[in-house]
Amino acid sequence: MTMSDDPAPVPRATHPGREDPHTAHVVDGNAVVGALTDLLAGDLSMLMVECGGCQVTAPLAEWRVEADRDAFIVRCRACTHTLWTLMRDDRGAVLRVAGACDIRPASV
Repeated sequence: MTMSDDPAPVPRATHPGREDPHTAHVVDGNAVVGALTDLLAGDLSMLMVECGGCQVTAPLAEWRVEADRDAFIVRCRACTHTLWTLMRDDRGAVLRVAGACDIRPASV
């Protein structure tokens, strides 16, 4: 059995910021591709990012970034909480999400 072969419902699923329990379904990663594509479409510098440490919200372009030849570390300007690290090596790029943060399109 593969992950996509199990469409079983997950009763009483809850999500942060949402108090009403609802039914979710177990599906594979292809289900999120469209939503992720929508989120990352357009001007990425205007993605609204909320720090999981202090809850400050600002466009991605305004966050503090520490950069060297191998990595970009995105930090909160207010509390210096690490939000994520984008690393590059021989295999390509990898995004490591370090702390809880919300990322939303600028129009929301």
